[in-house]
Amino acid sequence: MNGFLRQAAKFAAVGGGATAVHVLTALALNSLMHLAPLRANFAAFLVASFVSYIGNWYWTFDGNSPHVFSVPRFAALSLACFGVNQAIVYGIVELLHQPLWLAMVPVIIIIPALGFWLSKTKVFSHVDGQA
Repeated sequence: MNGFLRQAAKFAAVGGGATAVHVLTALALNSLMHLAPLRANFAAFLVASFVSYIGNWYWTFDGNSPHVFSVPRFAALSLACFGVNQAIVYGIVELLHQPLWLAMVPVIIIIPALGFWLSKTKVFSHVDGQA
């Protein structure tokens, strides 16, 4: 398997784990703790973002970028993805009056694809400040 495909497979594995953490955390906070859907989604996104950064920095991208470079960029990426995520959840839950689980379907398709592209090209791509 070439480097790109190996990296994409690792990203998918980490992303799958982070996505599972996100969805399970959001649903648990919403159903068990009765946290409002948008708040449950926010808390779940924070937990999943931590899982994603650690997994991708150490395993997918082999820790090649210094944290001082990658953490701020990852935070910006996470906030951008969170904005898209919240817009999807808001639209489906609040505007269309559908359950939170249904909103998770487009979330788990769109956010990982956007995250891989930006992680590869902007977040973890520099070693010692070089592209």
